[in-house]
Amino acid sequence: MLLKGPAQQLADYMVKLSLKLHHDEWAFGLEYELWKEVIGNQDLLSDTEVEKLQELSKWCDGWITMSHSGGSENLTFVQMGDWKSRYEQNKPF
Repeated sequence: MLLKGPAQQLADYMVKLSLKLHHDEWAFGLEYELWKEVIGNQDLLSDTEVEKLQELSKWCDGWITMSHSGGSENLTFVQMGDWKSRYEQNKPF
């Protein structure tokens, strides 16, 4: 899926945070790690970084995940309701 507008801005910011934290454009499980910060289990990011993630995710009403379908890796937009369900079912930490 080609990301556009607010979803692309959220993806770009998540990549920036991954580079800062892990020196990798998209660390394994990044979407879960960053969401954990957003919902209040903050120990990696500053208040400003968390606020920006919250703002961007609210603006696009969704979250960005890494899709590993068909052997290729792609950033994918997920509607917020679907993301919250996925997070609760699969949260690794």
